[in-house]
Amino acid sequence: MPTRYYKLRGRKISLREYWRLCPDPFTFCIAAVAKPFGGVVPALSVPLLDRIPDVHPDDLPKGVARALDRQAERFEGEGYCRLFTCEAPLLERDRLTAATVLLADDGWSMAQVLYIKNGEQTQVGLTVGCWCDDGTFAVVTSRKPELDTPPGHRVVLYLGAGVEELVERFLRHARAWDADEGMRAVPLDEAKVRENLLRVEREAIEFQVRRGVLVPMTPRDLAKHGIEAEE
Repeated sequence: MPTRYYKLRGRKISLREYWRLCPDPFTFCIAAVAKPFGGVVPALSVPLLDRIPDVHPDDLPKGVARALDRQAERFEGEGYCRLFTCEAPLLERDRLTAATVLLADDGWSMAQVLYIKNGEQTQVGLTVGCWCDDGTFAVVTSRKPELDTPPGHRVVLYLGAGVEELVERFLRHARAWDADEGMRAVPLDEAKVRENLLRVEREAIEFQVRRGVLVPMTPRDLAKHGIEAEE
């Protein structure tokens, strides 16, 4: 379960990040004009987790479970095996974020199928990555990052790429990272995947907190969702 909930602070979001966050140029222009006055950001809860929030696929909405299963099967065809499915403990009833995490049969890389629902909008993102012996979390992904990534996180975007393309792209990058930069992937098992995923998730949130992009939700914010703030 989360220990703290955060929300976005629009004034601290960069114009580059607003461009990625906004669905179209018109919305971006509105956000850019509003930025000095606090910005235009949705009041969304962002949980800081202290453990991976496992969920059984049968407990997810059927459409979500089918979408995760469809892409997970494709990863299995590329030599990955399923480890677990998790769901973020979001406060809003019209939002859902769930993921199926897989591990390569050789143990050197992991994959993630991410399902995101915000109101009526849904998307599925795919990621293939590894952890390197210098501490870098290095991934290729089909979903563009909205906020800047923290130091030690290397993200290469292939917008809209499918499973097969992402796996092939990752293998190419992994060989180049090793040969050109000495970034060698470390072997993984389920325990290490869980530990590392939790760490990088917390690193990403703590980075945004230090930047001021994320601020703690107030007791009033939490009360709107029926949550009593901790003393």
